[in-house]
Amino acid sequence: DFIFMKNEYLFNAIAIFISIVGSFGVERLIEYRKEQNEIEILETNLLDELEQNYYSLLSLKGTLNSVIEVSDSITSNWENINSAEVKAIHSNTLYDITERIEYILSSSYGLTPRNMYLNSLINSGLILKIKNSTLRNQIESVNLLVSGGYMKSNEVIENNIKDWFIKYSKKEESLNYELLFDKYKDFELYQFLTLRRRNEVYKLSAVNGNIKFLEEIINEIKANGLF
Repeated sequence: DFIFMKNEYLFNAIAIFISIVGSFGVERLIEYRKEQNEIEILETNLLDELEQNYYSLLSLKGTLNSVIEVSDSITSNWENINSAEVKAIHSNTLYDITERIEYILSSSYGLTPRNMYLNSLINSGLILKIKNSTLRNQIESVNLLVSGGYMKSNEVIENNIKDWFIKYSKKEESLNYELLFDKYKDFELYQFLTLRRRNEVYKLSAVNGNIKFLEEIINEIKANGLF
């Protein structure tokens, strides 16, 4: 009886041990599957986010090309151009719906980035699970890309041009900005428009490079996955 009881205790102890180990194994399996599911969801959402930024850059590229085209048409004929001709040029390359000359001449355009899932990937440490070191470094660089200052609007030049109109509006006591342009357009305004055009050209160059950069990352993820 003693030997039987001893064997029974041993059997029970082994059974409890196996049960505990098994429960840990099940928990680890559940945790693993949960983590894999979260990774798959994150990869899908990140890819979608990268594509949204890619298409936003394509749209911005088209807008900047139009802004530069309008700027060139205005400054190349600066001595003779009038407000009606400025509005006509703008309407032929319509990149926004404004008809107010102060906005046609001053508006600057930038990128509104989407980086929620990109930040989640980096902040959670999951980016370290990306085995492709080149892709991992590229993903880290995307955050700098979408938040780069050169992607924002040229607020300083934009405000300078608007202030030019406000100055002469007060002088004339008039809100007819077309009249103000025709009467007072000068070298100062020409200089502001030239600086605006230069800044948009720099921005366009960066946009073109970033479009290609994002395209490479997106194609790599689609072909081989993220992790």
